[in-house]
Amino acid sequence: MSMLRDRLIALAALATLIVYLGIFVVSVPRPALFVVTGLVVCLVLFDFWNQLFRNGKR
Repeated sequence: MSMLRDRLIALAALATLIVYLGIFVVSVPRPALFVVTGLVVCLVLFDFWNQLFRNGKR
């Protein structure tokens, strides 16, 4: 049960970050900001996947 709760909290945090960055990118439309935001989202998604769905493999 704890693992499921951890995944749900992490998913909520991920969704909140993506929504915030989406609003930020729409409010300040700059090409460099698009690139940086895309890189940040990619790194966050990689870390999210790596930490929560690797099934104990190291």
